[in-house]
Amino acid sequence: MTNWFPSREWLTAYRKRLNENETYEKQSEGWGVDFDGGFVFEITDLPVTETTIGDLPPELSAAFRERLESVSAARIEELIEAAPPELAERMSDVAADSPRERFITALLETEIEDAPAVTWPDLCTEMPDDLDDLLDQLERYVHKDTVYASIDLHDGECRATEVLETPPTEATGFVLTAPYGKWTELIEGADVIEAVMSQDMDLDGDITNVIIYPEAAQEMGDTAGRMETTFLF
Repeated sequence: MTNWFPSREWLTAYRKRLNENETYEKQSEGWGVDFDGGFVFEITDLPVTETTIGDLPPELSAAFRERLESVSAARIEELIEAAPPELAERMSDVAADSPRERFITALLETEIEDAPAVTWPDLCTEMPDDLDDLLDQLERYVHKDTVYASIDLHDGECRATEVLETPPTEATGFVLTAPYGKWTELIEGADVIEAVMSQDMDLDGDITNVIIYPEAAQEMGDTAGRMETTFLF
């Protein structure tokens, strides 16, 4: 699967890249040994209320449209008959010449936030695998407009990463919070220390420890920047 950001796959790839990074290992030696070095990345303001399925990158949305345009009329009729009431209502508001086009348009004009209400398992078999998986992840991991990712860092190693299904209830060493747009800037090369000091990103935790390890913090950002990342929004 493509390293879409944010997704489980991106986070897993990030852990792998950190653990292959000898520079990060050296610069973060001792991190978390006498304190909790874990992070929660709090990615806020995901545009799930204004982004539709059709607004997603073409690898997802256009591929879905092409699939629905290519299946038989009987299959489209079968899908329409099985559609949940929420999708049938959306179809009634679409001005199109054919049931197929009303069906496709209603789906692609559905906001990501509402996607769970208009999709069902049989329809998902017609989706590109990445789209099916990502819509499932968005349903499971987006809380209002926020994703929480846990990063376990200790003495030069990233021991585990996890996208959290519920907002964290237990304290962790550091929580780094910023809107989705700021996270994309960080991945594209923005300086993480500068972002924290300018309050573009909010850091909850002992800033002293971060100041002691500035090269490690920057290498975390640089490692993300060197990854092949495709942004979901």
